[in-house]
Amino acid sequence: MPIPAEVLLLAAMAGLYLYDSARLLHANEGVLMVSLGGRWSLHFGAEHYTLRGKEPFIPHPLLPHRPLFALHWKQQVAPAGAGPRWTPPPFGPYKVLAPMVWLMALALFGLVPLGLFSRFGNVAIAAGILLFYAVALVALGFTWARRSSLALTSRQVGALAFESLTCPPFAINLVRHISWLAKPQEELVAAGRRLLRNEDWHATLPAVIKRVDTAISWEAEGTPRAQTLAAYQAALNRELESCPSKK
Repeated sequence: MPIPAEVLLLAAMAGLYLYDSARLLHANEGVLMVSLGGRWSLHFGAEHYTLRGKEPFIPHPLLPHRPLFALHWKQQVAPAGAGPRWTPPPFGPYKVLAPMVWLMALALFGLVPLGLFSRFGNVAIAAGILLFYAVALVALGFTWARRSSLALTSRQVGALAFESLTCPPFAINLVRHISWLAKPQEELVAAGRRLLRNEDWHATLPAVIKRVDTAISWEAEGTPRAQTLAAYQAALNRELESCPSKK
């Protein structure tokens, strides 16, 4: 039995959205995601599956309004005060864009399916298309107006506008695209330790240590890199043992 064209259309839109939200991370990269209330979380790519030598990372598909930032991870004990300290951007522009992202998602995955599978037909589809492009133009206009505070160049805003208007599912990732371009220079774990709430950082530490364990398993025993990783692992284990929940 052939799959209806309407189902294929929706599957294609969802697939394009997920494809556009996915990223390939190096083994020494991770992602800091933040809610618009200011709560941070740390994430890694798929540890046991690689694509072109990189780890796929797909952010939560139901949280397209949350900014995410990719940072590098040195996987070594850093001297106190070493390295640059990243100041996260103001969340005001992101808070303005968040409802626009959800309105675009509603237009594509709410009104359009309603038109395809109900008696509302072309009226709902037309409403979805009009709502999407009206909101997308407002969102892009706002992004252009606030490009300085968002640390975007005119060319970057132009590229975002082209992608969003020519491939609507990509527009739902507008907040992610903007934040991904920020490229913070602070080391991943140092930034995570500083930005995450204590309880969230303590809950994340086992995953960080597990990643170091995996890195050690790939190194030949006795090499300088293996010794560096072992010292780093020991420091993280001491930090984990000092957590209040471990006492």
